[in-house]
Amino acid sequence: MESVFRFLRTSLFAPRVLTVIIVFAILYFINTAIKKTIQRLISVDVISANKKTIYLLIAKIIRYVLYVIAGTFALEIFGVSTTPLLAIGSAISVAVGLGAQKIVKDVIAGFIILTDNQYVLGDNVEIEGYAGEVIDVTLLSTVLRNAQTGAVYSIPNGEVKVVTNYSRDYMIAVVDIPVLPTLDSAEVLAIVAEIVAPLQDEMMLEPIHVDGVVAITNLMLTVRVSVKTKPSDFVIVERKLRNIIQTELNHRKMGI
Repeated sequence: MESVFRFLRTSLFAPRVLTVIIVFAILYFINTAIKKTIQRLISVDVISANKKTIYLLIAKIIRYVLYVIAGTFALEIFGVSTTPLLAIGSAISVAVGLGAQKIVKDVIAGFIILTDNQYVLGDNVEIEGYAGEVIDVTLLSTVLRNAQTGAVYSIPNGEVKVVTNYSRDYMIAVVDIPVLPTLDSAEVLAIVAEIVAPLQDEMMLEPIHVDGVVAITNLMLTVRVSVKTKPSDFVIVERKLRNIIQTELNHRKMGI
């Protein structure tokens, strides 16, 4: 043990360790400062969700760059030349060139998704058959969480071909209500219009519209009601209209 302490006192080991610690501390504070700046930027209400996503992505890129700088510096301090490592890295990159093509494809697609504003954090979307809220967008993938099951889907950005975005501008809540087939359709439509008139609220962007009878069978008439809503209120409005209209028609002995 004494020989170990003697080595630490007489060699350059201790100063090198101290230097590495100082450098790592500086890089840590830089990363922390950048992270706080990004968090302050995205906390502003007026900033768009797209810019928030881009800021978070920039923060991740900076963090990865700092990791590489710290690792390279530490190796150089302890006398480990990084030139052979770079040469090995080049050889490996050639060997896995085919695999790297997919990674590059995902990265490029990720930047296109963000700059083209296809979707941002918080949007409710459907991508390649997977539906949910966008909870993360990285360089390589888009992560969705299904609101009903809680399942998390990670979709490579390069695989994103068709996106259905349910969070843009407005959505139309459509409610189909079954009623007895023996009823007069004109009378039913008038009663439905009377029921929905007082239901108008701030979640609805336009007046509720009674579209009419959309289906007639031996078992039922189907009356359709629709209204333009904010995307975030779509499910609430649809459920509210269906429950109130159906309950009122059942109370009048008209519903099924």
